[in-house]
Amino acid sequence: MNGFINVLKPVGATASDVVVCLKNILHEKKIGHLGTLDPGASGVLPVAIGQATKLFDYLTNKVKYYRAFFTFGKTTDTLDAYGEVIRTCDSVPNAEIIEKVLSRFVGDIEQIPPQYSAISVGGVRSYKLARQGEQVQLKSRKITIYEIKLVYQPNADTFVFDVKCSGGTYIRSLARDVAEACDTVGYMSGLIRLASGCFEIDNAYTLDEIRARRNECLLDVTFPLNDVESYFVAENLYDDLDHGRKVAVSQFDGYRKIYCKDEFFGLGTARQGILKLEYYLKNAF
Repeated sequence: MNGFINVLKPVGATASDVVVCLKNILHEKKIGHLGTLDPGASGVLPVAIGQATKLFDYLTNKVKYYRAFFTFGKTTDTLDAYGEVIRTCDSVPNAEIIEKVLSRFVGDIEQIPPQYSAISVGGVRSYKLARQGEQVQLKSRKITIYEIKLVYQPNADTFVFDVKCSGGTYIRSLARDVAEACDTVGYMSGLIRLASGCFEIDNAYTLDEIRARRNECLLDVTFPLNDVESYFVAENLYDDLDHGRKVAVSQFDGYRKIYCKDEFFGLGTARQGILKLEYYLKNAF
């Protein structure tokens, strides 16, 4: 089995839990998720199966879209609803104050990840060190917020935002930083991933649906490559391409889906007029 399944991850399960569950359902060993999602979050979790796992590096940095709940006036050690409250503040901003600061977070910005994260520090996950009481100073990282909009206010201290961002963005850190810009403290009290690249929540399957429908939920390996142009290698070069010999091509920039004799070979680049198959996927069908 080769391809992708767009999983609707439930609250409470880790991304690794989902992978283990799918291995049991599909009886496949080669399965991996394309970017983690916190246990307390729900929503889109794309999962690659078989040959599709080769595209992991290509797909993990795709644009993400979230519905995020930020609660102001208190914060937790984990920056989400599952941690212990470590600080409170009497000040809760109103919508007008929040709207004024949001523009600061649009564009390329530096963000410090949460202490409770999977980032490795000296070979140890940061969250493990935090659980042991160690204070780790994580380095800031450049991320991109393409859009952040205040959607509504469900209660006195909680506001809901739609966030469109780059891979590697921590929404928990964004909650912390927006609160700080409003002269208060805050945490992420809820999170739903609405989209990860071309995988959208409207087309995601629950684990129960996958258990019942199995292969019907499978998307082929080219599904997330719809925005990539195709390049057709001359048919007389099929054997050269198939055996990894040098193939001369017209120069092009970026990636192309490579076809020859109507067969999909994978994703390729042109290096000084020579085709380089960066992701070989001919056996994925």
